[in-house]
Amino acid sequence: MQKLGLITTFLLMTVATAHAGAQALFGRLASTPVQQFNQQIRLASSNQQGWVNDYREVARRFVGHDDVPSRIHAQQLDKDLVLSVALDGHKSDMLYILTLFRSNNLWQMRQAEMGWRCQGQETFTPVPCP
Repeated sequence: MQKLGLITTFLLMTVATAHAGAQALFGRLASTPVQQFNQQIRLASSNQQGWVNDYREVARRFVGHDDVPSRIHAQQLDKDLVLSVALDGHKSDMLYILTLFRSNNLWQMRQAEMGWRCQGQETFTPVPCP
């Protein structure tokens, strides 16, 4: 568990550096359940849906915001693939840190965290914007 905390910190620093001229500070993120989504992945795999083999598509479906521009950054760590998914919205920005692993030739979710940065704020928090 401590390893995942270090992963999150590393990725948040990477995301912060990736934003040109960004001075954003990152606060805490909220943990999000993944069991139900993993069931969807297994069902889609048994129906031979190809999206379960593409980590980008798995991330997009988990996030579920197709109408909002997003950036996905991937970092391999041991047997896990850790993704930061940044969504730019009109009133707030969202950030997801998703930890995926490969099992039976399809991607599954080990852990997911998310946070919001409300308009005019500098940090991401685990609380949605009003």
